[in-house]
Amino acid sequence: MSLIRILALIFTVLSLTSLVYISVASANYLNFYPSLGDIKQQISRVSYQRDPVSNQTSIVSHVIVDNPTDYSVFVLMFLDLKVRFLPGASSSNATLFTINPLTSSQLINKPLAPHSQVISDILVSPSPEQANQLADFNRTYYPLNVHCDLTVRISTFLDPETGYVLFVSEQTVHLT
Repeated sequence: MSLIRILALIFTVLSLTSLVYISVASANYLNFYPSLGDIKQQISRVSYQRDPVSNQTSIVSHVIVDNPTDYSVFVLMFLDLKVRFLPGASSSNATLFTINPLTSSQLINKPLAPHSQVISDILVSPSPEQANQLADFNRTYYPLNVHCDLTVRISTFLDPETGYVLFVSEQTVHLT
């Protein structure tokens, strides 16, 4: 085989490889905007925990972020949570931490692959005074519901221009 034929063959292979790469990247890009509307987030449960040794109270929220799409370049960066409490069984309008909800922010930094979920627990640690208020509220209004404001921050290729894409949801869950 002559040098010209070898060079032509190498050029043809490189061209075909580039064509396949560009086609796959273009198909993924075309899925970007429709995929944004399909990302789902939910809090499946919220539990009240007290460490028997340190007597520290914590609220643990089990969060699920779902990408049911074919788009493959989402990265789940942060989960931000605000919680406040309300009676679960009574018709009382009492609430706890309405004006200043308990908050937590958690760095995740995990890819949100196509047709997959990222599951994480967010830990909210109230101060001792807030923990006492929650214990009193729980004794008075047991069982309790937790009203959660969840913000999911997703990273995309547009971060340098627009920042993270935010998904905000509100949900009320029974406190276990």
